[in-house]
Amino acid sequence: MSIRNGSSLIKSMKTLAQSPLSLAAIVLGFSLCVATVSAEKIRTVIPQSSLNYLSIYVAETRGFFQQEGFEHEILVLAGPVGAAALLAGSVDFGGGGGSAMRAAAGGAPLKAIFFQTEKVTAYLVADPSISSAVDLKGKKVGIGGIGSSQDTLVTMFIEQAGLAANEITRIAFGADASRRILAIKTGMINATILDPGTVIFAEREGLRSLAFLGDLFPFPFQAFATTDKKLRENPEQVKRWLRAMVQGLMFIRDNPEEAADVALKRLRIGNLPKASLIEGIKRYNQALAAGVPGVPSAEGIKNLIEHDIRIPLKIAGEIPPQKVLDLRLIQQVKAELERQKSIR
Repeated sequence: MSIRNGSSLIKSMKTLAQSPLSLAAIVLGFSLCVATVSAEKIRTVIPQSSLNYLSIYVAETRGFFQQEGFEHEILVLAGPVGAAALLAGSVDFGGGGGSAMRAAAGGAPLKAIFFQTEKVTAYLVADPSISSAVDLKGKKVGIGGIGSSQDTLVTMFIEQAGLAANEITRIAFGADASRRILAIKTGMINATILDPGTVIFAEREGLRSLAFLGDLFPFPFQAFATTDKKLRENPEQVKRWLRAMVQGLMFIRDNPEEAADVALKRLRIGNLPKASLIEGIKRYNQALAAGVPGVPSAEGIKNLIEHDIRIPLKIAGEIPPQKVLDLRLIQQVKAELERQKSIR
């Protein structure tokens, strides 16, 4: 650059600086450039783009990931595929926690690090002719997959009602809720499990909500997992990711109407009006723990390991929680956020 050109540039900068609006634009542009350079790119995989995973979209939309220094990407893959992506290092965090924990029980270097809810958010929805659990005897129930968390929940529900597990037929239908609802209406199946958003749609289609499964037992739900390597080598990154997720959950609980706006733009929920989405979010919030969520109760952990890991995998002995869980960082995040809340 010549001295003359350099002087012209300095003069132009001085002229711009005399305008507050122009100066603000320069500062903002510089800040955005710095943020772009310094942001860490991370990827989180979830099993479905449903109301159960609204928190991650809220955390992204409301800037909670950006506040933690992340450039964040969401992928949607089925639970076992998501666990495989974690193991391969293709993603950083995975929402198919049940699949990840079952893999960990078999020796995979994965750990569940966070549970969104203390209760399951699932509803059992049935044909209108079915009015109680005992009416399911001899009937067909659609679930995500054999041996999945949904399979476990259906089994626990009917056993509490006095039926044996083999007195219903389970049919794997994948994650597509609209396909399951259509299957009930056409008689292919008689009941299925839906999340709080799609259960609203099912009720509008004339189906019956048979039970909110979260009221039956403490059962931590919607676990997120990561690799042993990441926990060992980058715990601070994990903490920042957890902090963004927890803030997303609390935003949903405290601001259901604004959360519904995010759901309308980001989720695959069909043609649901905002009022119905708000109702679905309020139903979801019934499963959230009070205060800062993310850390399950001791009873919930016991139920989870027994019914979602040991029994489905037919493991004879006990499974130590530390084999499938590492909750140290979410406990730290919870304590830090509680301290911040008490200071305000």
